[in-house]
Amino acid sequence: MSQRSLMSLIAALFLVIAVLDSYFIVNETERAVLKRFQEIVRTDIEPGIHFKVPFIDQVVRVDGRATAYELPAQSYLTSERKLVDVSSFVIWRVQDVQRYVTVIGGGAANNSDRMRDIAQQRLNVRVAERLRNEVAQMTVQEVVAGRKEVIADAELVGVVTPQVGDGDSNVPPPPVISAEEAGELAPSEDAREQLMVKVLAELKDDVLEDFGIDVVDIRVKQVDWPTEVRDRVFARMSAERARDAERHRSEGREGAEKIRAAAERERTVLLAEAFRDAELIRGDGDAEAAAIYASIYNRDREFFRFYRSLQAYRDSFRDHQDVLVLEPDGDFFRYLKSATGN
Repeated sequence: MSQRSLMSLIAALFLVIAVLDSYFIVNETERAVLKRFQEIVRTDIEPGIHFKVPFIDQVVRVDGRATAYELPAQSYLTSERKLVDVSSFVIWRVQDVQRYVTVIGGGAANNSDRMRDIAQQRLNVRVAERLRNEVAQMTVQEVVAGRKEVIADAELVGVVTPQVGDGDSNVPPPPVISAEEAGELAPSEDAREQLMVKVLAELKDDVLEDFGIDVVDIRVKQVDWPTEVRDRVFARMSAERARDAERHRSEGREGAEKIRAAAERERTVLLAEAFRDAELIRGDGDAEAAAIYASIYNRDREFFRFYRSLQAYRDSFRDHQDVLVLEPDGDFFRYLKSATGN
């Protein structure tokens, strides 16, 4: 190949590359700026096909869609000096693409993913700082349950904060306010919702001005005890449940003993009353039998003596092997000799 042909081929190749580099396409999901010698000449370019100066202009694209990412769990102190782990996530998108590329871009201006990572790292610092400040003004119950419990009594109303945490016994008792003051208090709204709204309101304008980022929403995902505290909390909860179980068992045993004693006492009373009634009936029967015997005896004494002698004979000679050694002329055998007993 001649030198002239080689130069023509190189020129044609250069022309093709220049033509291909003279336009760019912005998708619907992208935001783009055009830079010339590191200076932004066009910003917030609309989706479609656009032209640029080849080899001089540089296109920087960023994702224009809302991005949700989860922040690493952070440990915060509450107003009771209790340590809690708070997990949260942030939804954000690029609002001012020029400021975003200028501040966040730096050496990563040509890498959209790298810029997103840098932006999220900076957001982490801002969100964590504001969450720490807000959680420090709340109690554990407000952070976990989201509301403050108020118990009204006849004259006093106590604002109760459960004493749960890492075993610190120096937490002061909950304050007690008068019923008049409690009546002036408005119903407590969701404290956790207020926390997220307040953090979002404080963060939104600052981040938009500093980084060109619009924070759409901030949500607290989970609140938990730190690992070193959680074991102690679970151990204390287990001990409390064991004490409650033992107390219920003791109350059950006490109730069983009371029921058993009452049943035993009632059984003893019933048996005593039955024995008394039986003795009374038996005494009445014996008295009536004695009266009948006396009546019969007085009616015919000789016949009664004869009847009793026959009964004595029957009882004495019931067994053929029985032996009685008596005088034949004794009174026992007189009715065997004569019916009259003479």
